[in-house]
Amino acid sequence: MSDLLSKAIRAAAKGSGWSVKLDILSRRMGEYFLAVHPRRGSKGRIEFRAKPAAWDHMLWSILQIEGNETQPVSFRFTGAFTCDSPALLQHDLELTASHEEIARDMVQLSKRITHMPEVWQEYDLARAIADERPQEPYRYHMTRVVERICRGDRQAAREICDAALCGKLDLRRIFSSSDQLSPTDANGRRQSLSFFHLAQLWISRH
Repeated sequence: MSDLLSKAIRAAAKGSGWSVKLDILSRRMGEYFLAVHPRRGSKGRIEFRAKPAAWDHMLWSILQIEGNETQPVSFRFTGAFTCDSPALLQHDLELTASHEEIARDMVQLSKRITHMPEVWQEYDLARAIADERPQEPYRYHMTRVVERICRGDRQAAREICDAALCGKLDLRRIFSSSDQLSPTDANGRRQSLSFFHLAQLWISRH
């Protein structure tokens, strides 16, 4: 991420109602968090992502993390322990586009999607993951568990966790934390557990 790009985005977004952090435009609309940013590792593409506020809250409850609720909107897309979400819209730019042109197109996209709630409200997560290009389903296994719990489908959430713990899923990024309700060892420490194990514990307790 270039400082010049960040500066161009900040200038283009002035007065838009969107906040700027690094190269990310972000905004809260109702119970949803929205973001527009260049695609990571892919030059010439900008993307729009969105997720319900409930997803991160559920993730933090599962991981037993406190205090993140007061973080700024940008944290939902830059923070270490947050739900990844697939791109709902992707826009390709000329590879020779200047920082100012990238910033302009990002702001234009952000203005469009505020008037397109059908794109980001109650979207089908599985379909969005399948439609994203390039496809990177391994990024979203934890989000899928959270989304299923939030929708009340605990059985599907359990099945995803079981598949993950049995080695049936391509897992390249997994959060872990300790269970505060488990006893400590002789040194006063608690074992670190994967997100999927903690999610199973959360389901069994709630």
